[in-house]
Amino acid sequence: MRHNHVMPDDWQSAAEIEWEDFYRAVEGRELRPLFVDAIQYLPTATAGEPPLTAVDLGCGDGAETLELLRRGWAVFAVDSSNAGIARLRRSVSPVDLPRLTTLVAPFTEMSLPLADLVYAGLSLPFCDPRDFDAVWETVASAVRPNGFFVGHFFGPHDTWAGKPDMTFHEREDLEALLSGFEISQFREQDEDGASVGGPKHWHVFHVIARKVT
Repeated sequence: MRHNHVMPDDWQSAAEIEWEDFYRAVEGRELRPLFVDAIQYLPTATAGEPPLTAVDLGCGDGAETLELLRRGWAVFAVDSSNAGIARLRRSVSPVDLPRLTTLVAPFTEMSLPLADLVYAGLSLPFCDPRDFDAVWETVASAVRPNGFFVGHFFGPHDTWAGKPDMTFHEREDLEALLSGFEISQFREQDEDGASVGGPKHWHVFHVIARKVT
């Protein structure tokens, strides 16, 4: 994968300041538990062979992208926030930078490479429901046969359920959505907790799945 960065010349939004505040709040966070759980299922890069390819959807501060690069993967990192991508690129070591491609764009405008892993950490629920089916088709099509999708979906008990610009799923909806995948891990979290903004009830499905069709 070539070293590249794509950003429309006029890409800017009022949300950039809010995202910058968010990245400061989570700076130095640990890898997300779902990502750590997924490592045991993923193929291992082989010396002398082309690097394995991962897509990090909504890469944010880039903690998982940095770990994949450290493990020798090539990573295509996508985020709608220029602040997040800029932070990520500043964090990448010179030896890893040639294996990183970044894209600043909403999910509705992205084109993805074929990948051995598509990781969507707490990102797909922020798709508008009107766009979700098309975005999911893009995501599922990007996973190679025997490659993995790893990501989160929000359920209807979540504090944010009902927000018109977010997507929430019932458990049976996800079973249909993942019909072309073999499930390696499917965990439902439905409990009170906290977020950067304060107390929150989390209803989250944690999914690790291997593509079989």
